[in-house]
Amino acid sequence: MKNEESKKDKECVCGHVHGEEECCCGHEHGHENIVDNGHGHEKCCCKHSDEEAACVDRHDHCRDGNCGHGHTHGGHTHDHDGGCECCAAKGHVDISSTKKLKISDFKYPIIKIGVSFVLAATAAVLQFAVKGTKGAGIAAIVLYCAAYLVVGAEYMWQAVKGVFRGDIFNENMLMTVASIGAMALGEYIEGVAVMLLYCVGETLQDAAIAKSKGNIVSLLGLKAESCLKLCGDNTEEIDSENLQAGDLVLVRKGEKIPSDGVVEEGESAIDCSSMTGESMPVAVGVGSEVTGGTVNTGNTIKVRISKRFEDTQASRILKLVEEAQESKPRAQKLISKFASIYTPAVFALAVIVALIPPLFYESYVDALTGIWLKKALVFLVISCPCALVISIPLAFFAGIGRCSKSGVLVKGGNYLEEMRGITVVCMDKTGTLTKGVFEVAEVSPADGVSEERLLKAAAACESMSTHPIALSIKEYTGGSDVGGITDYREYSGKGVGCNRKGADLLAGNMQLMAENGVTVSRVHEGYGSVVYFAEDGKELGYIALRDSVREGAKEVVDSLKAQGKRVIMLTGDVEESAKHVAEEVGIDEYFAGLLPQNKYEIVERLRNSGEKVMFVGDGLNDAPAIKAANLGVCVGGLGNDASVEASDVVLSTGSVAGLPAAFVTANETKKRVAENVVLSLVAKASIMAVSLAWVPMMWLAVVADVGVCIIAIINSVRR
Repeated sequence: MKNEESKKDKECVCGHVHGEEECCCGHEHGHENIVDNGHGHEKCCCKHSDEEAACVDRHDHCRDGNCGHGHTHGGHTHDHDGGCECCAAKGHVDISSTKKLKISDFKYPIIKIGVSFVLAATAAVLQFAVKGTKGAGIAAIVLYCAAYLVVGAEYMWQAVKGVFRGDIFNENMLMTVASIGAMALGEYIEGVAVMLLYCVGETLQDAAIAKSKGNIVSLLGLKAESCLKLCGDNTEEIDSENLQAGDLVLVRKGEKIPSDGVVEEGESAIDCSSMTGESMPVAVGVGSEVTGGTVNTGNTIKVRISKRFEDTQASRILKLVEEAQESKPRAQKLISKFASIYTPAVFALAVIVALIPPLFYESYVDALTGIWLKKALVFLVISCPCALVISIPLAFFAGIGRCSKSGVLVKGGNYLEEMRGITVVCMDKTGTLTKGVFEVAEVSPADGVSEERLLKAAAACESMSTHPIALSIKEYTGGSDVGGITDYREYSGKGVGCNRKGADLLAGNMQLMAENGVTVSRVHEGYGSVVYFAEDGKELGYIALRDSVREGAKEVVDSLKAQGKRVIMLTGDVEESAKHVAEEVGIDEYFAGLLPQNKYEIVERLRNSGEKVMFVGDGLNDAPAIKAANLGVCVGGLGNDASVEASDVVLSTGSVAGLPAAFVTANETKKRVAENVVLSLVAKASIMAVSLAWVPMMWLAVVADVGVCIIAIINSVRR
C-alpha cells in the first residue's frame, strides 16, 4: 500500500551483502574473479575468516563478513573519515565514523596539492623567467609532468579501471582526457591546472561531506566505544559491545553509560538529552535505572548492566539512523538517470565540436589541433555532473540529520520527500496527544464516609489487578494496608470485588453497582474515567482519573494547521474523553470508539479520496493504520517492534513536538535540491556557450565546475 522501495541487497557466496549493482569506486560487485571464496574486488585473496581479514590491493575488510565499506582501494579510501565523493553520488554516504572533522584527516591530499603546486610553479619559472636557457625547456616539461602525475595518477588509474568495468563516461575519465589533451597541445600549465584544481575541488567536497555528518554523528555518539569493567578491585577497559548482562562498570564524570543498567553505588546526575530531548539532568542514586547512551555529568557511579548494548533503545536509534540512507528519494533517482544520459551526450557533443567545424577551414589539421580541439576539451571538463549527483543525496542526508536532531528519525530520503506532500495528519489520542498514563484527578467520598476509608477500600479492591487504572490507584494510595483479602474476583468489563476482614467490597462502573443493588447518589460528571466503590451494598464514593494532555500538544496541532495540514484524531476511547482532548488541543475532526481495523479503514478511505495521509500512533494496535498511511509515524515506539517496523518515521523522544519542524525541513530540502539542479545546469550551459563563442579557457571550466559543486554542497548542508 505504500510506495516503498524494494531492497536490492542480496547475499552471495562470499557472504558479502551488496546494496548496489555497481559501485562507482571501481567495484563491479561481481564474482568473476573469485579466489578461494573471496569476492570479485580484483585479485582478492582473503577468505574472510573471523580471525583474519587481510588481502591484496589494500582491501582492509571488516571482520563481520559483510562488506561495509570499511576497506581501502588503492588510494581511494573507504573509511570515509574525510568523506567519499563517489559514495555520496550513489547515495550511500557513510556515517559509521564518529570522529570530528580534523585537518589531519586530509593530510594526504593536502600534501599532494602542495607538492604539485611547487613543482608546477618551478616549471613555470623555468619556462618563462629563464626562457632560452639551455635545457630549461626540457626541465620545465619534466617538472610539469611530475606535477601532473602527483595529483593526477590516482584519477588516471580510476579512469582506466572504469574502462574495464564498462563505466567509461565518469568524471575521472573526463578529467584525464581533457588534461592529457591540453598537455599534448603544449598547454602544460592548463593541463596541470585541470588536475590540480580538480584535486582541490575533490578535497573540499570531501571536507563538506564530512562536515555535513554533524547531526548524525552526534546521534551515533550515543554509543560509548569503550568502558571500564570492574573485576573485583581492579578495572579493565573493554569494548562496550562486549559487555554482558550482569557486568559491573565504573562510569566517571563526563563518560557515556555504555548500556542500560541499574546504579549499584554512588549518586550523580545524568544528561538524557540525547535520548529524550530533556535538557535538565536527572538525579540518580542506588537502585535508579539508567539508559545506555546517556552521559554521567556528576560523580563517579557503578552501574550493573542489565542489557547488551545491541538490545538497548540507543542501539535501536543507531540502526534506524544508519538505515536512513538506504532508501533513495525520487529526485535522486531521476538525477542519476539524467547523469547517465547527460554525460555521454556532452562527450559526443565534444567530439562533434572537435571534428566538424574544422571541415570549414582550409587546413583541417591546423584547425583541429588548434582552438576547436581545445573547445572540445573544455566541454569534457564542464560536463562532469558531480554537483548534481553529490549535492542532491547530500541535501536529503542533511535533512534527515536536521530531523534527527529534534528526535524525528526519518528512515530514508524517500520518506522525507514523501513528507512534503502530506495533506492530512491523523493522530492517535492515548500516548500520542496524551501522556498515556492515568492520574488521579478527584477523590469524592460519599456522605458520612471519610476519604481515608474510601482510599483503603480502593487499595484493597485494586491490589491484585493489572489494569492501567488499577495501577494508578495503587500508586496513589501508596502504603495503604491491603492485608486480609479473600474471595478476590473480577467482573469482565465492569470491575472487581473482594472480601476484606469480613466486609464485601466492590469497585467498578455504574453497571456493576446497579447489578449488585448499590444506589449511587454521588455521580461523577465531566471528563475522565471514574471508578465507584461500595462496601456491603452501600456506596463509599468514587475516584476519577484522567489521562492528561502532553505539554506542547496544542502548539503542535496549531502549527500543523498553520502549515495547511488537516488534523484528525482517531481514538478507541469513549466520545466524552475524545471530545474533551480534541477541544483542549484544538482539533476540529475526531472519531471515537474505534477498533484498530476502524482506524485502518478511515486511513484507507482518506487515501482513496486523494489525500496524502500521515498516521501518528504509539501502540501495537496502531500498526495497521501506520502501515496503511502514505507515511507512518511511531511515537516513542523503540520498544515496540511491530510499530517501528511498520513505520517510516520514529519519534524517539516519545513526543510529537518535532513534527512541525520536520515538515519545514522536508520543504526546505526539496527547495535546495531544485536550487542545486538549476544552479548546476545554468552554470554548465553558460561555460559551454562562452567556450563556443569566445576563447576557451580550460582552467575557468575547472574552477566553474568545482565552484558550482562546492556552492551546491554548502547549500545542501546549511542550516
